[in-house]
Amino acid sequence: MKKLLEDILREVDVLKMIGFSSNKWIEGLSICSKMIKKKNMIFFAHKGTRTDGHRFIIEAIQNGANTIVCEKKPFLIQKSITYVLVQDSIIALGTISSNFYDNPTRKIKLVGITGTNGKTSVATMLHSLFYKMGEKTILISTIGIKILSKKFTTEHTTPNIIDINKYLNISMKQGCKYGFMEVSSHGIHQKRIEGLLFAGGVFTNITHDHLDYHQSFENYLSVKRFFFENYLQKNSFALINADDKNSHEIIKNVFAKTYFYGLKKKADFRIKILINNINGNRLIINGHSFFTGFIGEFNVYNLLASYATSILLGKNKHEILKTINTIKPIKGRCEQFFSNSGIRIIVDYAHNPDGIKTVLNTIKGIKKKEEKLICVIGCGGNRDKEKRSLMGKIVYETCDRSIFTSDNPREEDPEKILIDMKKFISNKKNKKDILTIVNRKLAIQTAIRIAKRKDIIVIAGKGHENYQEIQGKRYPFDDMKIAKKFLKNLRK
Repeated sequence: MKKLLEDILREVDVLKMIGFSSNKWIEGLSICSKMIKKKNMIFFAHKGTRTDGHRFIIEAIQNGANTIVCEKKPFLIQKSITYVLVQDSIIALGTISSNFYDNPTRKIKLVGITGTNGKTSVATMLHSLFYKMGEKTILISTIGIKILSKKFTTEHTTPNIIDINKYLNISMKQGCKYGFMEVSSHGIHQKRIEGLLFAGGVFTNITHDHLDYHQSFENYLSVKRFFFENYLQKNSFALINADDKNSHEIIKNVFAKTYFYGLKKKADFRIKILINNINGNRLIINGHSFFTGFIGEFNVYNLLASYATSILLGKNKHEILKTINTIKPIKGRCEQFFSNSGIRIIVDYAHNPDGIKTVLNTIKGIKKKEEKLICVIGCGGNRDKEKRSLMGKIVYETCDRSIFTSDNPREEDPEKILIDMKKFISNKKNKKDILTIVNRKLAIQTAIRIAKRKDIIVIAGKGHENYQEIQGKRYPFDDMKIAKKFLKNLRK
């Protein structure tokens, strides 16, 4: 990719330019000086909360940068370098990266999905649904980036804006007309979606999560609302879960055309559950009945959001309904395995109070009385500590047996995380001890050992993740693979 600097500065609010040359070529962009590995790149210097990027301007130039986008005039000005002074380098980065990659969201209908829970499921369902209907699509989510059927790995739910535009550009060149993207609260707050044009936005729900970052629920809600107020235009659509108690807070100042979906309250898009069991749901939309392997009411909401989004993007409802029942459950999202020993394993990403409560109550409501519910769960280190005891209490009061273990302890002492999880008071009758096993593999093995035929083991918190992060290092770890390995040699 090679563009003239003059062309990629279009629509950027430039305060001042030093050393500008109209015929200067740009071959790459970076917000990290160490990632400047070739000549003719732009380095974006941003004064962040922890580090001031302006300190690395000289290093970026030494590594090959020929242009610096910055928020203050550098002390040392080099003649061969162009300095572009702006109010906010990250906002400028959004516009410049879109220009550099041929403004892909002007050609691709991009839908942003945000909410505490359900983002991955809705985005993935939509990608799968459109792909099965013959459309070329891109998926940008927690589980990675997927262009048509090819997968790319990512570290964040919402990648940085350079990578987003890069992959959107690749998908555009491969003929993609639609994009489905998870939009996290971190991504919104850190301006990782600047410069993108959204055809629509979907709000799934909002509950307690990420308060270590946002400091309060009000701040968290405000960030979610910011997406709908600032990134959706009059020709966009906003699709809102009518049954979420904060739904009307989200759309206070939205310019986009607003639609609602739900199971309980009055809404533009509604669905009815006919049969709900451990194997899936029989549903009815617009008089059309179908069975899906997705379990639980929360997945019914996700399917309805996917159906409604497809309608709002102009797809034929009969074609949608003919295809939607062929979508398979998503890895790590209530992913099931029924073993030869008669033990059912369910692996789920639930890692916040509402998520784990929803999953466990769903299973408890549809399992048979004689089937015991066992849960293996941990809480992430260096994250919201307030939710640990809330999650611990939910698991203890809902399940027949509780096994607290490590999740991704990161730099924290896993023993201390487990202590935090047990800091709750319960009035539960028929109290049983909580098994505390730091080693997650041993915890899973223990759950399988104590389970009897027809019992259900929920392994929560990590879902699709194939690693465990301990003291800055990632070690291979897949909950479902480990469970299957232990079950393989089990005889019950």
